[in-house]
Amino acid sequence: MKTALPAAYSPLLGLALMGFTQRDTTLAQTTPDTGNTIKLLALNQPPCSVPTDKSVITAKLAYHIAEQEQSEYGFEVSIKFQGTDPRMTFSMGRGPANAGNIKVTSKNDTLTLTYPMAAIVNNPRLRRPITCYFYLHRNTEPGRSTVIAKTPPIVFAECQ
Repeated sequence: MKTALPAAYSPLLGLALMGFTQRDTTLAQTTPDTGNTIKLLALNQPPCSVPTDKSVITAKLAYHIAEQEQSEYGFEVSIKFQGTDPRMTFSMGRGPANAGNIKVTSKNDTLTLTYPMAAIVNNPRLRRPITCYFYLHRNTEPGRSTVIAKTPPIVFAECQ
């Protein structure tokens, strides 16, 4: 199921004043049988717009890591973009160290993730329309992880 940014939406007053738009609460996905979740609460990208190299994606996310989940290497939340290979999502690390990845220390919290689109928008591997996901990862070793929850795809498309 793909979720396009709707033309009409119900802004949450506090977030709207900050330049965020309220997201549909169906943009949460639970990994079956685990209880791990990640949910997009707000996104600063306006409806019917496509990010440019000047855009900085800012997302407010809520996550929950099930009590039974353990990791010697910790957990992270990240943003990844759909590549032209349908089996691959990726992000690039230009800008602040680990842009688009946030280590989490609590089993249940909210956070704000930012990602400069200049790091990826001109990459020929980036599928159009631009599609991203937010992932909750269990780190399995340095530089390696397993996705334990993700949002449905968020498609940035111009409205007709």
